[in-house]
Amino acid sequence: MVNLEWYRSFIEVYRVGTVSGAAQVLHLTQPAVSQHVAALESALGQSLFQRMPRRMLPTDEGKRLYTQIVEAIEKLESVTTQISTADAPQIIRLGAPQEFFAERILHRLPQAKNRLYRMQFGLAPDLIEQLLAGQLDAVIATQKITRSELEYQLVYEENFWLVAPPKTVIPISLTNLQVDLTSLERWLREQPLIAYSEELPIIRRFWRLVFGRRLDVVPELVLPDLRMIRQAITAGFGFSVLPDYLCENQVRAEALTLILKPTHAVTNQIWLAYRKAERRSPKIDLLLDLLNF
Repeated sequence: MVNLEWYRSFIEVYRVGTVSGAAQVLHLTQPAVSQHVAALESALGQSLFQRMPRRMLPTDEGKRLYTQIVEAIEKLESVTTQISTADAPQIIRLGAPQEFFAERILHRLPQAKNRLYRMQFGLAPDLIEQLLAGQLDAVIATQKITRSELEYQLVYEENFWLVAPPKTVIPISLTNLQVDLTSLERWLREQPLIAYSEELPIIRRFWRLVFGRRLDVVPELVLPDLRMIRQAITAGFGFSVLPDYLCENQVRAEALTLILKPTHAVTNQIWLAYRKAERRSPKIDLLLDLLNF
């Protein structure tokens, strides 16, 4: 008789491409996963994978088997999860950029007695490593770090604006933007700059795409928090580049001065990353619904 765990191991090796990666997703040892796949091949009398030095490549028989069973196994795992957690509190462990979570997600979190949230803030590479280690259920990532065990869903696209303190007077006409960009860029270089870090990761990209030049100025103030940068601009410390979700309300209220909203938007995509094995879990469904802006 074929064991259900054999099928689960087969599916994860198929998805991930390695026994070690599948073992990590399933929280099993590598020998256990290898034994499951070998037992399934023996029971079916077919070779399901071609063993390569660094990959497990599915054979034609393996591809057909995956197509036949994957939906049934995923549905069964989903039902099992729902039954086992029916009376227990659901704990959602989410990693995210602190500013994006505070501005766009916190007020949208569904509040229920049987649902608990555990947040972890940090940079995308660090959070992705925690996701791979099973310490998080999902990550809101500002960059797509490709790993075979992971799946990504695009949830938001942020546009970057150039903003300055309130009532800033720009001594340059912006009616003919193509003509005046050079003059605007020259004027901006004389103004105090606020940045997220000394490397100016966001601002250098904005400068290159909008002005076609490399920015080589030293920031007057470095604040590793976008909301603090917004506050510093409002207080008159200087100008900076911010994502639209952090400054559009302040620009509308004249708490910030919009210097430039590029015609060809400077954008960055934000993703929800999760383990492929949990794509149908209630937690991921909840998060995808939550992030449907």
